[in-house]
Amino acid sequence: MNLPLTTEQRDIQKAAREFAMGEFDPEAALEYDKDQQFPKGIWKKACELGFIGAQYPECYGGQGCGVLENALIVEAFCRQDSGIGIALALSDFGSELIVRHGKEDQKKRILPAATNGDSLITLALLEEGYSRAPLATTAVKTSRDYTINGTKFFVTLGSMASTMIVVCQTNADEPHAQTVIVLERYLHGMEISSMGEKLGMRMIPVDQVSFSNVKVPLEHAVGKENNGYSLLQDFFHEVRIETSAMGVGIAQGGVDRALEYSRKREQFGKPIISFEVIRNKLADMYLETEMARCMTYQAAQSFDTGKPDSRTILVATIIASRTAYRATYEAVQIHGGYGYMTEGQIEHFYRDAKALNLFLETEQMQRNMLADQIAGIGLI
Repeated sequence: MNLPLTTEQRDIQKAAREFAMGEFDPEAALEYDKDQQFPKGIWKKACELGFIGAQYPECYGGQGCGVLENALIVEAFCRQDSGIGIALALSDFGSELIVRHGKEDQKKRILPAATNGDSLITLALLEEGYSRAPLATTAVKTSRDYTINGTKFFVTLGSMASTMIVVCQTNADEPHAQTVIVLERYLHGMEISSMGEKLGMRMIPVDQVSFSNVKVPLEHAVGKENNGYSLLQDFFHEVRIETSAMGVGIAQGGVDRALEYSRKREQFGKPIISFEVIRNKLADMYLETEMARCMTYQAAQSFDTGKPDSRTILVATIIASRTAYRATYEAVQIHGGYGYMTEGQIEHFYRDAKALNLFLETEQMQRNMLADQIAGIGLI
């Protein structure tokens, strides 16, 4: 399909694809997944080549690219290996808030460290039940600092990140009165513990972070006080697009592997790709992946024009996540018993695809927001 990409965008896409094919060793990926280990060496190389934080302005260590270019990189990485691709995509998770709304000194201090491989970034937002307003984690302001108390769940890279962006309730009387606060390194009163074994996204540690009277200087707030909920709306647009790109990449990875296997696997003296049931599966997988890709690119382009289409972004995220799951499921089916085996290289794509349905927000939440959009009552 002739997608409307510029020559520069296609060059970025090609470079990301070639990097992934050269650096994402399948055997190493199996070990990373088995050991729940972040692929630090590959991340460092990706930073050196400018793939991490490509959407940051050049003055902060980025490439000055847009959200679409970043989506192309994420898609290429996840197509080659879902686990490594997701890990690299989330290595600066939450930095979007700094890029769009951070103070100048915050941008200069935090963003270059993320692009040169010196620092991982994460966002501590979710609480029990995915509640967003009001938050149970509070930040009480004094003349010099904020005192943070509460617990955050499902914090990606919580135990590894040098920079943690925490969203806190700063006015108990207003559910949406929240403030985004940057924590650098571990502070007294923070306790980080693993949330345990996971089905997918195993290369990214997911942690619980507790705050007990953690003191943070007032200047560490991002944007205006009590305006965090509003800042998060732009962030959710951007991260949904990135999630969509993950889904497209994982789906395409499933298509690639199913197609390769069905060409070489023979039954009754001929390749199984000649059987109608297999051909129908492959056609549906291809069809759904192309639709998800088109929606994702359209969503990213709307963001880059400065007018993010929230409805299109939600549609892209839902379709891409569903497609990733369906395409990898069918890829496992096509592989038969071999697809169920770890060495088959497809089962972890299937597991990682499922994680997209739950990452940051559930599909049910997204469908409710889309329904609000259709009814004309949605905020985002």
